[in-house]
Amino acid sequence: MYAQALRYTAMFHAKPFAEALLVYREGGTYTILSPGEDHHGCYVSATLPLDPPRRVQFTSLPSTDWSDDVATHVLGFAPDTGGFTQELHLPGEPVPRVQHGFAAPVDGPRSIDTTRGWSILRTEHAAAFDRARGLAGAAAR
Repeated sequence: MYAQALRYTAMFHAKPFAEALLVYREGGTYTILSPGEDHHGCYVSATLPLDPPRRVQFTSLPSTDWSDDVATHVLGFAPDTGGFTQELHLPGEPVPRVQHGFAAPVDGPRSIDTTRGWSILRTEHAAAFDRARGLAGAAAR
């Protein structure tokens, strides 16, 4: 299991949430939580399952956020800077939407219970979000 605190510096206008918690589970399932999201689905990583991800493709389960359809996201991570890019591919839209930001690993990912919700998990993992925000601030200077 692996988890990352994400800090977006460019966001999708319909989901303008600067922070998200991304939890990867063995077997290729994930959950992403933010102030306005609780998405679940499957992922394929270009690295070994428990290694920090470098390039990962996600396919969501159907969600009202995507008109009760699925969406795919491709995230690429730069381990040297903590930066990431994200392409959002929506059904029927030929041009992907691109976001980016910074990611920090979350300590103790096996203890994360995503059913506890965004607010509680954000508080519990504040140190990781602070690290991601620090990376974003350093890059802006």
